[in-house]
Amino acid sequence: MNKFILALLAGTFLCSNAMADCNGFYLGGRGGIVKHDYSQKGDGFIDTDGLDKNKLMLSGALGYRYNYFRTELEYVWRHKSSKTYNDDGFDVKHNFRTYSYMLNGYFDFAPYRWLTPYVSAGIGLTSMKYKDSYDLPASTHTTNGNYKPTRFTWSVGGGLSVKVTNRFNVDAGYRYYDMGSIKHADITAHEIYTGLRYVF
Repeated sequence: MNKFILALLAGTFLCSNAMADCNGFYLGGRGGIVKHDYSQKGDGFIDTDGLDKNKLMLSGALGYRYNYFRTELEYVWRHKSSKTYNDDGFDVKHNFRTYSYMLNGYFDFAPYRWLTPYVSAGIGLTSMKYKDSYDLPASTHTTNGNYKPTRFTWSVGGGLSVKVTNRFNVDAGYRYYDMGSIKHADITAHEIYTGLRYVF
């Protein structure tokens, strides 16, 4: 009986330590691939063929975790999409890039186990940059469109988290973004990532 009580007390103490170690402020980093989708609303925006390929994304986050919940501020960088082609003797160049500043929330279904699924949602702002230009044979350069809007953005997603130690986690997940519109198109994105988190 005494051994059982001691084991129970030891288990409670260890669980409390695990909870204390898992909770608190954390730094996170993610990397993966992103694919933008362009939903045309009218004529005159962009030739999206070639701009919707998978591109690199990297992000950094500062967050706080308490039991089942996490919240964080995140900056997301995405490599630009570009396309160049020749049209009647002159080169046409399209460039498109997005950056996002997000406030994210997460729910961990089993936060103190070695493997836990989670869901996420976020709101924020996305800065979009689109430019198309023409290089003529006479070496002149003309810009046909140059748009730099900032739009409200929301995201939803989910994934799995692996606990390496009480303070160190490895994540893998998916996120869908709605980034608003630019000129004659609605912009969305699909993102697949892996990431690291460390509670300090």
